[in-house]
Amino acid sequence: MTPLTHDQDIISWLQLFSAIEEAEAGHGTDRLTEISLSIYGSLATAQFQITQLRARIHMLAATASGRSA
Repeated sequence: MTPLTHDQDIISWLQLFSAIEEAEAGHGTDRLTEISLSIYGSLATAQFQITQLRARIHMLAATASGRSA
């Protein structure tokens, strides 16, 4: 999954705020639910990628410290 560009990221947040305002105005929560689920999915994917990167960094650090000993 490629990260959002800065412009896309801003649009995503604007869409979320717009959906919140629509829901607060009594226009239903369908759009808000859809956008929230999309954002949640993106955050879950990012968290998984961060966990993978941490594991790789720890592996590299352990390998590097083993070589210098």
